[in-house]
Amino acid sequence: MRLTRLLVLASALAATALVPTIAQADGEAAPDPAKDPQVARLLEAKKTLNWNHALGANKDRYGHAEALVEATADQVAKTATEFGKYRELHRKFKTARVVGKEGNLTDVYMRYPVQIGPMTIELYEVMRFQPDRTNGGTHTIEAHGIKGDMKRGHTIITVKPVDAKHSLLTIDVLLVPTLPAPQSYVDEELRDGAEDFVNGIRDRSQPKSGPVVSL
Repeated sequence: MRLTRLLVLASALAATALVPTIAQADGEAAPDPAKDPQVARLLEAKKTLNWNHALGANKDRYGHAEALVEATADQVAKTATEFGKYRELHRKFKTARVVGKEGNLTDVYMRYPVQIGPMTIELYEVMRFQPDRTNGGTHTIEAHGIKGDMKRGHTIITVKPVDAKHSLLTIDVLLVPTLPAPQSYVDEELRDGAEDFVNGIRDRSQPKSGPVVSL
């Protein structure tokens, strides 16, 4: 009996001794979100960043924009799927409206003022949005052009968690007009449009408008 009690006591002491080690290991496993290269780049820039890059099999040049948002990924994704409120995101979105629903697909009509040299041309496209896809906490909302003045239209909205209070929002926008236009003008319109889209969703999702400069 004495030997049994000694063995039980020894096991209990050993388990207790392991607790701080396990807790410390768990604490060390959580990475610092500010050290993520994409997050660090945005914190240093203190603004929304945008550029153009090629995506897809056609090597089309998309407008890309990204920003940190003071809101959870779920909150930002909810804003991104409130299609009936898109006209409130930015002045360029004032014509946006839902024109159809088919199952879990949503058709959104939008007009795009495109600046080509000294002229501004109003083009339109109906974008069909697919439902939000979630994988490991990251949300992806995708749309394709189905009708309008574009050869091809494509939008990808991605929202990734950063920490308990912040998320990373990226948007890639492709609009290939049927009218011939210099690629440099199209590039500028796409990256500016992507930035307007990002800023609109960001400001509508967080407590106050403006860039996130710290976590």
